Formats: sequence, C-alpha cells, structure tokens
Amino acid sequence: MVPSHTNLLIFTAKLIALLCIAFLILAFFPHYAHHLLLVLAAALAISGAGSLLKYKSQRNWIESKADLLSCGEQVEEVHVSEYSKLKHYYPIIDYAYSVDGKSYTGNSASNEKENLWVPEVNSWGDPTPASDRWWSSLKPGDNVPVFINPRDHSEAVLVKDVTKARRSHHLALLIGGILIGLIWLALVFFNYTLPLP
Repeated sequence: MVPSHTNLLIFTAKLIALLCIAFLILAFFPHYAHHLLLVLAAALAISGAGSLLKYKSQRNWIESKADLLSCGEQVEEVHVSEYSKLKHYYPIIDYAYSVDGKSYTGNSASNEKENLWVPEVNSWGDPTPASDRWWSSLKPGDNVPVFINPRDHSEAVLVKDVTKARRSHHLALLIGGILIGLIWLALVFFNYTLPLP
C-alpha cells in the first residue's frame, strides 16, 4: 500500500497541475473558460457513477469459498483537520479459490479500502469496538466467502456490498457533478439568449 503522505503529495501535485491548466485557459482563452465547469462536472459525475456501477455489477457475482492464505492489518492516518489525524484500520488479505477446477489467488477484500476501513474512534469520539475489525479473528487456513466475477474468474472480492458511508460519498460526487453541469448549461443558455449591450 502507498503511504498516506505519498497519496497526499500525489493529490497535491495533481491539484496544482489542474489549477495551472485552468489559469492558462483563463488567461489565454477566456471565451472558453466556462468549459472548465463542464470538465469538472464530468469528472465528478463519472467518478461517482463509475464507482456505484461497479458495486452494482458485483451483486451478480458468484458466491463461493476461498482458503485464507494470510491476513494482516494496515493502519492509515487521515487528516481530519489542519492539526489532527485519525487512524483507520483495514485488512490486507491473500486468499485462494477455484472455479471449474482452475485455481486462482486474490488479494482484493473490496473495491476500495475506504469501504472496509474502521476508524479508531467514532463520530462521538468513542473508541471503536475491536469487534468491528472483523478480520482480526481470521487466520490462515480459514474458509471465507468470496464473490467471483462470472465473466473473469481471476477477479474476486470478499466484500461486494458498499457501506452507507461510501455510497453517500459516491452519490455526493455524482450529484455534485450534475449540479455543476446544470450551472454550466444555465451559463451557456443565458449567454446566448441575453441581448448584447
């Protein structure tokens, strides 16, 4: 897994690059500046909808059994404010399964670690019960349920459902993209319908 500070640096670099591109467009092509809203709307909507559709497609995946090869835990600190971080725990799992006599190995517990991770404390500041980290009771050799892509048996996950928190996150991205897209449409519409002075 990539350390959280590396993820932060990558995100910051991408954000700076996007801001530089936006500035160049505003400076040299002001007539096309409104298209930045369209690009932002599309990026948000595609990101949110793509993740939700991925989870939806997994509803039809084949349920089987997998042999647990190894199970560990990763800790990631997430910035919740300028001066504080919150630890999140999630599993690192390797497993083996077979389909139609052919053996496969996998290490995807879910589509994204954020769908599984458990914060150190809840929203009230109370410590999260250790039992919420369900993977801590697993050990090599255990049989665990696995969900296998019927079109590509090499693709599998242990948890196919999306949590309410992740669903809300992806819905917020989708709705935000749609709203920004509507704002762009309104700007274009009024730009072409209002009489010039």
